Amino acid sequence: MSNKVLKITITICMLFFLMDTATSQGFQPYKSNAITYHGYMYPVVPGTDAWKHLDHMQRVSSLQLPNDTLHDISTERLLETCLYYPFNIDIFAFDDKIESFRRVKEQFNGYAELYQRGDFVQKLINLYDTRDVAAVNNIDGDHDKGLYAFDYHILEYMLTDAAILASSTQSEQIVHILIEKKTQKTRYNAYGSTNRLAIALAIGRCMQRTNAYADYQGTTLQEFLQSGRLTNVSDLDYIYSKIENQ
Repeated sequence: MSNKVLKITITICMLFFLMDTATSQGFQPYKSNAITYHGYMYPVVPGTDAWKHLDHMQRVSSLQLPNDTLHDISTERLLETCLYYPFNIDIFAFDDKIESFRRVKEQFNGYAELYQRGDFVQKLINLYDTRDVAAVNNIDGDHDKGLYAFDYHILEYMLTDAAILASSTQSEQIVHILIEKKTQKTRYNAYGSTNRLAIALAIGRCMQRTNAYADYQGTTLQEFLQSGRLTNVSDLDYIYSKIENQ
């Protein structure tokens, strides 16, 4: 075999090796591998040629978890799978974030399975609590920093649902952790102002169960707690003031 043929053969082998390696690596939520992903490996993901050739409904269909996976996957892995569901971005498509989130959850069977798990709420609390706010400064590139901050918002919208499903003890945990995270996140520009609404909503829903707003006069707060649609910014201040006075 000539040197030229040998070089071509080696090159072809290397290309197939790299293609196979890229495939075996599967889905990764960050380019810089800021977070190690343990969830379900979606077979088709945004940015690939296969994804580009699918219409919206085909993409949604391709992301559904197989039945055997739904039954066998641990709650921790399922939670990560939902956290990095590619269409979570649609939550921010409309002003009514709760309605947008509801639509996202309805189109993905992973969410349906997660929300019926008995240990879902505590697993969510644990993940949110142990996630490091300051880690955003250790991530290379504004794109991945933004993704890390975005994932926090998804967890906080999950907590708005968990507030309804949680026990009294868990509700207290959620409020305490959210307050801590809000304080920590104000030190880092990457998180922006979006988190203030989601955090207040989750806290508000937890405290609503204790009749904390019995003295409130008006309807905008109740509308906010039910739908997530904010029409009066002072409602956020009211929720936070109730926490301070407890």
